[in-house]
Amino acid sequence: MNAGYVRLSRDDDKRNYVSIENQKLIINQYATDHGVVIDRWYEDDGISGYIFDRPGFQQMMADLDKDIDTVYVKDFSRLGRHNAKVLLLLDEFQERGKHLVVIDDNYDSMDSSDDTIGIKTWFNERYVKDTSKKIKRAIGARQKEGTLITRPPFGYCRNEKDKTVLEIVPKEAEYIKKIYDLYLSGSGYRKIATYLTEQGAPTPSMIQREREIEEGRLSKRQVASKWSDAMIKEILDNDFYIGTFRLKKRARNTVHGKDKRVPKEEQCIFENHHPAIIDKATFALVQELKGKRNRTNYRGSRGQWLGSEIPNPFGSCLFCKDCGSRLTPIKRQTSSRERKYYICTTYNTKGRRYCSKAHLIEEENLMEDVLTYIKMCRNALCEVISTYDLKDFEAEKKTVEEKRLELHTAINERKNQLKVLLTQKVKDLAIAAGNEDLINETYDSMQKDLFAQIHGLEMQIKELNETAIETPDVKDKLKNALEVVDKIIAGGSLDRRDIELLIEKIVVNEDGMPEITLKYGLSNLISYSPADEMNRRENTIIAVVMKLIAEDERGYTSAKYLSEHITDLGFKKTKQSILPYIELMKGLGILEPTDNPLKPYNIVKSKETIEQLAKDYLPNLTAEITAKQISDDYLHGISDDRWHAGNGI
Repeated sequence: MNAGYVRLSRDDDKRNYVSIENQKLIINQYATDHGVVIDRWYEDDGISGYIFDRPGFQQMMADLDKDIDTVYVKDFSRLGRHNAKVLLLLDEFQERGKHLVVIDDNYDSMDSSDDTIGIKTWFNERYVKDTSKKIKRAIGARQKEGTLITRPPFGYCRNEKDKTVLEIVPKEAEYIKKIYDLYLSGSGYRKIATYLTEQGAPTPSMIQREREIEEGRLSKRQVASKWSDAMIKEILDNDFYIGTFRLKKRARNTVHGKDKRVPKEEQCIFENHHPAIIDKATFALVQELKGKRNRTNYRGSRGQWLGSEIPNPFGSCLFCKDCGSRLTPIKRQTSSRERKYYICTTYNTKGRRYCSKAHLIEEENLMEDVLTYIKMCRNALCEVISTYDLKDFEAEKKTVEEKRLELHTAINERKNQLKVLLTQKVKDLAIAAGNEDLINETYDSMQKDLFAQIHGLEMQIKELNETAIETPDVKDKLKNALEVVDKIIAGGSLDRRDIELLIEKIVVNEDGMPEITLKYGLSNLISYSPADEMNRRENTIIAVVMKLIAEDERGYTSAKYLSEHITDLGFKKTKQSILPYIELMKGLGILEPTDNPLKPYNIVKSKETIEQLAKDYLPNLTAEITAKQISDDYLHGISDDRWHAGNGI
């Protein structure tokens, strides 16, 4: 059986290479002149000849073992444009005893005496490579000018009059801002994707299809009806949304090869290229949060309370002091209340053999400690903004040092590659007699490339040593932090975004006491111990209870009376939780229990004696200070003796 093979691709110059129909016409005319009939056609339309994984070609090769005896093609370039593979293909036809006729190149596999075949196939390969180089050069020139070649990403569209101008699409921009807000609030990719799908938000491909319909064109691109994790990740990763235009992010080393990521220093970057949807501070905060996002394998702990879909506020900054693992958030419903606490992940999943203590800390207590610490830092934060000097803060210096270390590591890696390259070159020269020039040329090219990379990295180190850190950007972050602190002080609570902006790390010891480290080097300005703070709080509550008893003119008191009044003063206490303090008052001889349920405790010591006992807990207490003043001083003020420079917590 006789078969004809035809192919046309986008690589071909339409002026020089005829269409599929014309190729068939030429083959049919040749067959007629030689008294042959073409029984079957195989064709590949729109597929490059540089690759051989073509449906029509593969089917033809498979049918050679069945009923195909002779294959006719117009010229060698129709078979393929890869020199080595075409030559191997010709050998394969001969080994399998099949007849191949290449009309325009006067080739017949039954008479393979033509010595110019290799030159012809080499020329065909050079054509596609030269075309590829020209396309790359043209695209590269447009990239260096900052021209957006592809369609704008989700959230943007081209101006109708000037296609080079990008404009924000308000409705799409709202979805993008929502994605960033949800992520900063503690939601992960999957949860955000589910939320947008349930809200009926159109996906980027749905928006693109709508635009194509409006423009009167259709593509075969698949349309996703639901949001996916990958879509959310792409939007959160893309600095296009802060006005940065980044080109040449990927490149190919060979024709039709795989795309490889281009290093950032080699990319074409244009700052403030177009209107921003997300501010730079928010984008930087999201990237930081992604970098330290909770990655434990414990089910249910990925940024959420175990057993709940509610994100926990301290998901990415809590660590065990002993084993260094993250703390797992757990939510439990007891008979009396709902408990929210954090526990060492290693202890929780592997047991005390791997971490001896649970390092358990209640969320309510942790929130209170962090709030107290942040209130103390408020004035220090103002001072840092006004007199900010990067040299004073090790945290910023550490970032520069890490970059410098990464560059030195990259240089050492390339120097090691050079050593390996030289060793291999010597081996190849020893076994490849007659090809010395080719080997030298190949290895010299690779060495030149490595030397260029080393030089580029060394220049980066030089710039890093000579250039100061961008102070304005850090100051902007600090101003945002100051706004957050003011909001916290006014509202008395923190959300996930506040914590990510202000807190660098919280380490919990075996007794459940947190060691808090703030960002911007603030922990170097304030010395604070949660254990000391807990003692101070308890001493304050005891003194307030004593003052309430001393101020009670009735001569008796009760758990209900004390719990209601101390709660009104800002210390939330139930009748049950006030009982330990009543027991203490009984032990000090201040109260005496009675059999009368309406007057359960008689006050047996004088007001002066009670106030004297209160000084054991608050030494600076005077007779004139009331219970309300004590609570106000504790809850809304900071005593001077707690402000002092130190080495942090």
